[in-house]
Amino acid sequence: MREHIIWLGTQLEKERESSRDKTVLLKRLLDPDDLGHAVTNEVRKQAYAIISNDHEREREKWNVSN
Repeated sequence: MREHIIWLGTQLEKERESSRDKTVLLKRLLDPDDLGHAVTNEVRKQAYAIISNDHEREREKWNVSN
């Protein structure tokens, strides 16, 4: 049982790291002083939508658990 809990914790940390990396990239795509100058408005809109959707899902998780 302990090994499974450790494994789950490790998987959770991997998922968090992946999520952080995705958020950093998406924010860079939105920033006109970074990568944003090189992407189309369509790509910026998609990046913004992904960030917004992720934020909304996180908010819903907190509302359900509280």
